[in-house]
This record gives sequence, C-alpha cells and structure tokens, in this order.
Amino acid sequence: MRRQIDAIRIGFRDRLLRLYTHDYIKLMRRRNANRELKIFRKQSTPLTAEQKQDILSFWDQYRNVRKEMDWFAFYNTVCENKELLKYYIPDTIYYTEIDTFFTNPRRCETLDDKNLYDIYFPDVKRPLTIFRKMNGEYFDEHYHVISLEQALERSQRAGKVFVKETLIASGGHGVKFFDLTSTPVEKFVNWLNKMDDIIIQEAVKQHETLSSIHPNSVNTIRMMSLFLDGETTILSSLLRMGAGGARVDNGSSGGVFCGINEDGTLKEKGHYTDGRICTRHPQGMVFKGFKVVGYERCREIIKEVASRMATATRLISWDFAIGADGEPILIELNLTYGGLSTHLLSNGPLFGDRTPEILSRVYNKRGS
Repeated sequence: MRRQIDAIRIGFRDRLLRLYTHDYIKLMRRRNANRELKIFRKQSTPLTAEQKQDILSFWDQYRNVRKEMDWFAFYNTVCENKELLKYYIPDTIYYTEIDTFFTNPRRCETLDDKNLYDIYFPDVKRPLTIFRKMNGEYFDEHYHVISLEQALERSQRAGKVFVKETLIASGGHGVKFFDLTSTPVEKFVNWLNKMDDIIIQEAVKQHETLSSIHPNSVNTIRMMSLFLDGETTILSSLLRMGAGGARVDNGSSGGVFCGINEDGTLKEKGHYTDGRICTRHPQGMVFKGFKVVGYERCREIIKEVASRMATATRLISWDFAIGADGEPILIELNLTYGGLSTHLLSNGPLFGDRTPEILSRVYNKRGS
C-alpha cells in the first residue's frame, strides 16, 4: 500500500513539474519579448483608429490582442501594405503560443545539441569538426574518445578555430575564435575548461561574394521552415551580415540583415535589430539586387531533411554559410524559440496569406 501511495505522489509531482516547466517557459519567453519591445518602441509608428479596428476585428476570432498593440505599432513602421498589418504576429504571442504549438520544448531541449548534428545530418555539408567536448569528455569528429593532449594537437594543426557552446549559445554569444598560431595554448585550455559541452571547428572559408560584404565574419543565410501536412514550406529567408570587424553576423552582436527575394537577390531595404532601416551595409555594399550564391540549394536541403526533426518540432530556423565552392554549409538550427522579428522586418508576415489558416489550427486545437 505504501508503495502505491509513493507511486501516486511521484506521478503527481512529475505532472506538476511538467506543468510548471511549460508555464515557466512561457513566462520567460514573454518577459524576453517585452524587453525587446522597449527597444523597438523607439522605431514605432502610431496606429490610426482604422488600423486598430482592423487588427482587433481580425484577431478577436482567435484571442484578445488589446495588450499587444505596441507590437503592431512597431511593425507598422516597416509594413508597406497596411492591409496586411493584422497578419503580423506579436512576438509575445508567437513565442508563447504559436511556437509552442508547433514544437515540443522539452524534446527540443534534448535534441538541440550542436554536437549531434553529425548524427542527424550526415549527408549535409558541415564545418569540419576538430574535436568535441560532451559532458566534460573529449571526442574526435567520429565520437571516439580522445585525450586533452590529442585534442590540443588537432587544434594546433588546424591553426584557426571556432569554439561554440553546443547547448545554450544564441545571438552569437558562446562563440569564440582562436588563432592558435599566435595565441598561447594555455589561454585556449583555460577556455576549454570553462565549459563541458562545446564543439571546436575549423573556420569556414566562405564564398568570395559573401566575404566581400564583410570578410571578418561568416555571413549566413537564415531560413524559417514549416513542416505541415507532410510538406516542408520555406516561410522566410534573409541574409545576416557582420559589421565593424565582428567575428559573428548576429544582429544582436551589431550586424545587419536583409530579406531575400524568391530569385535569390536581396531586397532594397535591410535592418538593424532595433528596426532601423538601411539600404546598404555599413561597409558600403548596396543590398538591392545582390545575388546570394547557394540560396536555391539551401532551400532544397531544408526540404529534404526538415522532416527528420518532426518528433520535436515542425517550425525550424536554419543557418547556412556558403563555402568557397558555392555549396551550402549547415552551421546550426534552432528547433524552438527561433528569431521572429528579423523575418517580419525583412519579409512581412511570417505565414503570409496562410496566417488565418495557421491561427485557426492553433486556437481551434486549444478550444479557444
């Protein structure tokens, strides 16, 4: 009898923990989005009475968005077709309701490990792995155990390497560049000792056209895909570019980004993370008409492999570099909590004309 009571208690505790974890994730996502909104407000355009009514009339069939109007005011600055403004999904709603509908955050947390990409995508080109550290242990590119001395020998042969945290890093944080031809090995070892889960890779040699924009960073293609009803759709694509000598291309690290047209050329206007508009890169390159090499092949790869993550997520953000030979190189993917505002600023509503269909799926499923 006592064992049965203990089993009931454990089961109740586990259910409570799952409920708490889900609510906690939603709370933190909402807080993070609202922090960004404080920055975005500087670039907002006040809504007219007609716009407010149009937005409320559309959204009232799904949920109450009266507390989210500041988000629509922010996107009002970049929305050229005002009739589509109601299709912009506020970040707070997207991260807490849309993203969590199409993803299983707990499964994503388990699978979203950069050290496992070589297992998930053996048929997709990746940066060359020098060695990896998983749960404090060192492994080679084939997951064979090696010593720290062997790991250091491999790194010194490579010369220039990137160290990336594999579990938490985002926005370019958790990424460190080392030139071991000039950096003391002790400094490199000290950095390795700080983290238990990292991957060390050779620096990517990117295509000359992308390097010409900003050679210090690997400038990557970010794509958002949706796997639904057995088909993968590319929702939005943009080019992320580093600036000012930064080693990473993330907007949160000072970079800029620009939407990509269906034909693989850049749009006329790019943006900074806070919503400011620019028509050229800080180092001079004009966006409009710039051809993004390898764009079509990136789309093909995503459509071939996105379904592999279907047990955890149907909504994925992908980052590709383009190698010197013009072939895509998969850098990373976000299985959940992938950036939204960069896509909306660059290309408009994420789901486009399918927005009513997507919202109906989300809210009808929940009985709202």
